[in-house]
Amino acid sequence: MDICFEGIGQTTATFQVSGQVQPGMVVTLTASGTVSKGAANALPCGMVLGGVRKGAAAVQIGGAAKVSYSGDTAPAAGWQALACDGEGGVTAVATGGLKCLVLAVDTTAKTAVIKL
Repeated sequence: MDICFEGIGQTTATFQVSGQVQPGMVVTLTASGTVSKGAANALPCGMVLGGVRKGAAAVQIGGAAKVSYSGDTAPAAGWQALACDGEGGVTAVATGGLKCLVLAVDTTAKTAVIKL
């Protein structure tokens, strides 16, 4: 049986976009109602769901989301402090970061399912 967390508790909002973002990219809040690709160590606010149209995009701000991660150490399942990695994903951090529930990790694909 396959395990699937997609769509659980998903909450989506439309934000203005600053800079270049793509679907699946983790973003951070940079101004009122505006997101951009999260700079390294910035706090993630969500993940872009669709393409940018007229300077705006749908951003998942709650629920389970599959995100990419970077770094030598994969986030562990359970509550972890995560920060943006500057490449559109997240990285586990020892200090600071946003506490997220990591539900599943795929070390081959370098993805993690997190509860935003």
